[in-house]
Amino acid sequence: TLPFSFVPEVVNANAVKELVRAAMLASARHLVPAAAYVSGLAAGADFDKRVEEAKKQFAGVELPGRTLGIVGLGAIGSLVADTAIKLGMKAIGYDPEITVDAAWRLPSSVRKANSIDEVIRHADFITLHVPLLPVTRKLIDAKKLALAKPGAYLLNFSRDAIVDEDAVVA
Repeated sequence: TLPFSFVPEVVNANAVKELVRAAMLASARHLVPAAAYVSGLAAGADFDKRVEEAKKQFAGVELPGRTLGIVGLGAIGSLVADTAIKLGMKAIGYDPEITVDAAWRLPSSVRKANSIDEVIRHADFITLHVPLLPVTRKLIDAKKLALAKPGAYLLNFSRDAIVDEDAVVA
């Protein structure tokens, strides 16, 4: 038999887990806007001084103690939950269709939410891992986004139609 890490669905799940971890770190530390800012600076004798003065606006937040909300607790969601816990985060998850096997894969410290709304209200970071079905199309809309904490991060690693992009932009 193949080791656990070579099972195709687990390899894909692991790749997505790594993308979620990278996105959380990049979002929490505002890496993309910080890099854009620095690359837009003109060279000069005071370059280091300008970078030093501006870095406070890109400080961001630390992940330990923050809460990751996970919508969809299958192979990917359970790995994402485990990663969050290892980063010192709390995890809350929702999946009305969770299988027994998926439930067994979850770390015991993952708090079970009774609804997506509950996940959104409590999470500093929200990550989505659900299939695109008629019931999940625009699952995250303006009403759900209004429940989020100020400054919460939404990470969509499902299909794009899961999120109402117009609501996010607004």
